[in-house]
Amino acid sequence: MILPAETFQFFGWIMFTVEDESALDFLKKSMQYMKKPSSESASVLNAIGNCYFKNKDITNAMHYLDKSEAMALKIGDSVRYAKVLGDKALIYEKKGNINTAVNLLKQDIAYSQKFKIEKNEMYASILLAKIQLKINNKNEAEKILERAGEIAGTKSYYRSSLKEVIELKLMLLNGNLQKELILRRQLKQLDEYLLKTNGNTVLRRSNWLIQKNKYENETKQIRSQLEQGERIRNISILILISTILSSAIAYTFLVKRLDTKRVKVEEYESDRLIFEEKLKDASSNIDSYAEDLQNKDKQILSLEDELEGIKSFAAKQSEEDKSKLQEMLSSHLVTDENWSAFKREFINQYSDFYNAIIENFPQLKESNLRIIMLQKLNLNNYEMSTLLGVTVDAVKKSKQRLKKKLGDKYELLFEIIEYK
Repeated sequence: MILPAETFQFFGWIMFTVEDESALDFLKKSMQYMKKPSSESASVLNAIGNCYFKNKDITNAMHYLDKSEAMALKIGDSVRYAKVLGDKALIYEKKGNINTAVNLLKQDIAYSQKFKIEKNEMYASILLAKIQLKINNKNEAEKILERAGEIAGTKSYYRSSLKEVIELKLMLLNGNLQKELILRRQLKQLDEYLLKTNGNTVLRRSNWLIQKNKYENETKQIRSQLEQGERIRNISILILISTILSSAIAYTFLVKRLDTKRVKVEEYESDRLIFEEKLKDASSNIDSYAEDLQNKDKQILSLEDELEGIKSFAAKQSEEDKSKLQEMLSSHLVTDENWSAFKREFINQYSDFYNAIIENFPQLKESNLRIIMLQKLNLNNYEMSTLLGVTVDAVKKSKQRLKKKLGDKYELLFEIIEYK
């Protein structure tokens, strides 16, 4: 039994989100079942193009983005059309055709403004500002970032984009220390906000991968059960046909025997009773197989309902808010695997701080770094002890040993923690 198009598309979106290589196959399979042009199919074509772009296959990437653009224009999907323009701009930038990339992004922004697609206008403006910075057109980049910042400041869920805008503005500064201080304060506030609301990106991605593997395994199991049901159905039909044929052959043989040999009435009566018994058994078997086939149909319908349930559960799961970093890690940092994931994400978010620590304090051990990184997140001794699976006294002693090890440089450590 073939899985529905929605299932292939659902798995494709999950794997595309976590940058899994299997996403392309699932998205292509979902397109096989989309017979009519729609916003959904235009979106899938766009996603396929982006998959090829991530795999550095520029030719196929442009091919599918062209198809997505044509379909978006055909069905009048303004949002998708604007997004495709921005995605194509990235490809032209990659190819070194900066002028074309800039023109496409300007079209994207103009189209987004015309149809009031603020979110897409913000994303396209940030991309255009980056390109303008690359070609050293700082005045133009500054104007674009002002508009992008206005949009990003209107909604709380645009905070990540607002952070990106501020970081780009910092790159435009020319020794204006007062403005730099204001922007860095805003950036620090955003970092704290995002840390509390967004959670750990690496762990969230790992959770998606775990969910994806779970859905793949469950899908394989369901496929296996469906295939087994099909095999049982086919075997049942074959047995049913064989039983009917056997009964027909037995009946034909009996009639010929009666017509040709003219046996005694007693023998005829005995043979007739035997034949009726066989027909009775055959009828019983037929009823049994028919009932079995009905049961298999119910099982298959049940499995299809289960598959829909899996899809609904994942959709609900994807909409749930992620708790803050400390709550996500709560009692799990004591394992080496989860600590490594936490450390990678910490370095990603606080790269300047981490590099400064390693450069200035090469003598630090991994246990010292754990205390310092949690101190950077403003955790108290009790919170640290809970996360690390040790007592509060153990945390205090670790800090004392750290102070003793660093000596005069201990104060420098906390200056770095406060500044970076």
